[in-house]
Amino acid sequence: MFKKVVKIHTQPDAVTNAYIFNNLRILKGKNPGDCYYEEYLRHFEREREKFFDQYHFAVHYAINNAPKRILEIGTRTGLSICNLLSAYIDPKIAKRVVLIDVWNDGFASPGIVKMYFKALNLPLENVQFITGDSKVEVPKLKESFDYILVDGDHNKDTAWIDLENVVPLIAKAGVIVFDDITDRGCNLQDVWDKFKDKYNGQFDFGENHDGKGVGWAIKK
Repeated sequence: MFKKVVKIHTQPDAVTNAYIFNNLRILKGKNPGDCYYEEYLRHFEREREKFFDQYHFAVHYAINNAPKRILEIGTRTGLSICNLLSAYIDPKIAKRVVLIDVWNDGFASPGIVKMYFKALNLPLENVQFITGDSKVEVPKLKESFDYILVDGDHNKDTAWIDLENVVPLIAKAGVIVFDDITDRGCNLQDVWDKFKDKYNGQFDFGENHDGKGVGWAIKK
């Protein structure tokens, strides 16, 4: 029986850093009040050549695997999904993109995300925006996804619920990505460790701490 081979790249490199910072710089120009570009520069200054974060994982995952069905919990302004889709040779390969957020921090809205997509010439026709609490909205989904990012409310209880809620939605050989696990992020390592312990037989796990901390789980 054919088994899909999932390629994972977890080493930092200068080209990926240049790619990510170019995207962040372009999008900073579209939304000058958002300081995430400057925050990312501070992370890079600390880690230098070791720097590896959720965006790095996303870029290499897209290059090597080009997931067709994507779910994001915690889209905010769209930097994560923009970096992911920009790494496709043809971003239209992503046939279904579902973005869930409350969009309530003053710098984020579906309109900002759409503006970012247009700035990077990314297609919007397959994107669905869901405004609401992920604890309520995710259980309503009845489909499967190849790539799921859990990066919403970083309260430990909510982060755990989000992880639990996406387990039934991940396709075989798909990946769940969990951000901000180190104390330089939101200190969610204990939540991630609990998830690894509970689902050890169902996923292959990996993580990298050379940034804010990113973990991933590939469905067996």
